[in-house]
Amino acid sequence: MAWDFDEGGKFGSEKAAEDYARRNGLSNADFRTRRKGDEVELEIRRSAIDGRNLRDTGEGRKDGWF
Repeated sequence: MAWDFDEGGKFGSEKAAEDYARRNGLSNADFRTRRKGDEVELEIRRSAIDGRNLRDTGEGRKDGWF
């Protein structure tokens, strides 16, 4: 079964992206990271957020949320 993932933002490192996801209560199965050049893209499983707002302090982020 395939899951739909949405863009969660761009970060400076895998650790920054993972920390952000965990601060928002996402399990490891609910997100994935992908290195693209000097930044890391965070993708979040759509059903994991299901309309709720995620806390974002901007820490480690290189762009905005959605």
